[in-house]
Amino acid sequence: MKKPRICTIGSHSALNILRGAMDEGFSTLLICKKGTAKFYESFGICNETIEINEYADIYDIQAKFDDCIIIPHGSFVAYYDLDRLMKEFNIPIFGNKRMLDWESDRRKKSELMKAAGLRLPREFERPEDVDRPVIVKHFGAHGGQGFYIARTPEELFQRINATPEEKEKPKLIQELIRGTNIYPSFFRSVIRNRTELFCVDRRYESDVDSSLGVFFDESNPTFTIVGNYPLVLRESLAVQVQKDGENFIDATKRLVPPGLNGAFCLEMVVDRDLKVYTFEFSGRIVAGTNFFVPYSPYSYVMWGEAMSMGRRIAREIKDAFDVGRIDEICF
Repeated sequence: MKKPRICTIGSHSALNILRGAMDEGFSTLLICKKGTAKFYESFGICNETIEINEYADIYDIQAKFDDCIIIPHGSFVAYYDLDRLMKEFNIPIFGNKRMLDWESDRRKKSELMKAAGLRLPREFERPEDVDRPVIVKHFGAHGGQGFYIARTPEELFQRINATPEEKEKPKLIQELIRGTNIYPSFFRSVIRNRTELFCVDRRYESDVDSSLGVFFDESNPTFTIVGNYPLVLRESLAVQVQKDGENFIDATKRLVPPGLNGAFCLEMVVDRDLKVYTFEFSGRIVAGTNFFVPYSPYSYVMWGEAMSMGRRIAREIKDAFDVGRIDEICF
């Protein structure tokens, strides 16, 4: 079998993925929207780039990269019709691509997290049942765009009924836990049979984290993510978070066989009593890992060398290729 090329879409965490692939000796291919190739090529990490007009154009050019393994990231969840991706896309995708469907449906997300025994914020099926502050989330991965909070049932009804589009959108109404948000990323290795705590980050979220917020009306804050910054957990919390990551993997084996492999993130909030609530997950590499190029404190302790998440993905593919187990990590 010929050694595969590593390919991804020019968005989200592409720089991280391609740098890591090149560090592990892979040839790289980037598929990107017209007008963006020059940016990525300027970093010297693309052996080849292909520009497309629309993300959906990828289906028409599969023959150009049939020697590749695709590394998915948030843009796959946000911009691709997952039913079409499952049925018409023939290139091997790293990880369990069925996880993309579970990630895009917030009710399935909750089902999977509950199966893992994680502590979740309360969820409300009906707006009239709301008796505490809540956050309303739409389906899909759009970096927090369009999320909003409501403090009372009256405020919630007002927001939901503001436009016909908002009223009809599938949504999750979730208790808003007061605490510190943390975003631990993990790597599930099939080849080494272990779940690795890789890094932890926090997020800057538009006007929620604006230093000028005191000057503006924050009755309707938005949560659009603009960037990430690093965090190291107190070790007692890290122990608990690692256990939650392992329990989550066990749940994916039962509900989404053969289970998740590769990068994933549990999105959590820690309250004043150090109780950890998990409010959602991402079943692939998240943008918060981009800060940790070339390594995070946790990845360096584990590996004793520069190990970004992009490189960790490539290392797993390399190890699998060397022992003839590619079919176990790509679907």
